[in-house]
Amino acid sequence: MPKRQFCTFQIAERLFGVDILDVKEINLEAKFTPVFHAPKEVEGYVNIRGQIYLILNLRLLLGFEKKAVDEASRLVLFKPQVEEPFGVLVDRIGDVVDVDVTQIEDHNKDDQRPSKDGKRKSAELWDGVCKLEEGLLVVLNSRNMLKSIGKT
Repeated sequence: MPKRQFCTFQIAERLFGVDILDVKEINLEAKFTPVFHAPKEVEGYVNIRGQIYLILNLRLLLGFEKKAVDEASRLVLFKPQVEEPFGVLVDRIGDVVDVDVTQIEDHNKDDQRPSKDGKRKSAELWDGVCKLEEGLLVVLNSRNMLKSIGKT
């Protein structure tokens, strides 16, 4: 059976993942240059080895409350073929997991899931879900993250 690998991370104690082929690196950088008048999901810019990355707060994109950056917070930076240089701020990084493609249940793109505060989450971020031993993994589409700014 064909397998896919996902870089996993936690947001609000829930397990999410993105295709490992889209990930350039995981970084500890937490000093953001603010972008004034940007949507609330934009955390700011970071300069990593001379490359400027736009950083999105994935908590806000998914409809959760904002949380202060702490020692467990990480940046997931994406490869250039995903979109312009950008990354997402996550609560805690997880492992790389192998998933049999038959285990992934496709997400219905018409299904807009409400968040706790009643706002709509952006359904285009969700690709599917699969059950792992450690819990449910929500598979996110990194290629749609920049398009989702302002839709939460």
